Amino acid sequence: MKNYGVYQTTISKEISFSGVGLHSGKEIAIKIFPAPADFGIRFKRGDIKNSDIVKLSPFTVSSTHLATSIRCGELPISTIEHLSAAFFGMGIDNALVEVFGAEVPILDGSALPFVNMIKKAGIQTLSKKRKFLKLNRKIVIEKDGKLIEMLPSRFMKITTHIDFDNPFIGYQKVFVNISPETFEKELAPARTFGFKKDIDQLWSLGLAKGGSLDNAVVIDNDKILNPEGLRMSDELVRHKALDLLGDLSLIGYRFFGHVRAYKSGHMINNIFARSLLVSTDLYSIVELDEIEPLQQADIPSIEPAFATI
Repeated sequence: MKNYGVYQTTISKEISFSGVGLHSGKEIAIKIFPAPADFGIRFKRGDIKNSDIVKLSPFTVSSTHLATSIRCGELPISTIEHLSAAFFGMGIDNALVEVFGAEVPILDGSALPFVNMIKKAGIQTLSKKRKFLKLNRKIVIEKDGKLIEMLPSRFMKITTHIDFDNPFIGYQKVFVNISPETFEKELAPARTFGFKKDIDQLWSLGLAKGGSLDNAVVIDNDKILNPEGLRMSDELVRHKALDLLGDLSLIGYRFFGHVRAYKSGHMINNIFARSLLVSTDLYSIVELDEIEPLQQADIPSIEPAFATI
């Protein structure tokens, strides 16, 4: 299995595309540019002259209502999570994203179109080493019946649980050991989903104007309305794992740890990412050759650190 390498990366050439914004319903263009080492993933508004350029971080998130949104100065950019997940999952460390509107296009509701564009552009290895977050102690965040915890591990792993009072969904669980291959195959194709009754309400409020069966799985009581059905039997919980990875990618490091989430969503994902970064006694930032011995065995868990909000 291919793992994330020692050195930082960027895309080999510019990527351009356009699509409908989920909430605005407007056609929005995107340009993604290669960037040098230590640049990180940064966004700017291409439709506004002299837009601020903001580096992704849990602390640049301005809203977690319905999607993860950031601000470039006073200018919003929403629904960044699928693109940020694709960068992280495919191993892209540095890029500049220019958005000609207030949100990233929803495309088909998954991260797969972004993955395909990244693969077509190619990935360029840079000369500077990556920094990895190596978790040394367990951290737990719990809020309103939702929970995310991260345990020390020799791999980058995610386990996600969902539990809906709905006969079509019910309880589901998925585990993924994250690599570019597993991300592309097991998480990237999973589409966003919602309930027909909620979507009808959003439409009545003038929201989700771009939402359709082309970019979301829509559930009506005990069935889905999409004529093609699900891409995977557990597509819905896999999409929750995709969102979680996209939101955690904002910490700015690949990590060695096992993230376990129960009923996660954008708000608690962001709270967890912020809490993790400020808990500097729980982790070390290291380069890959410093942590090669960790490939032999998991780090043993020791006294956990709990944070209940």
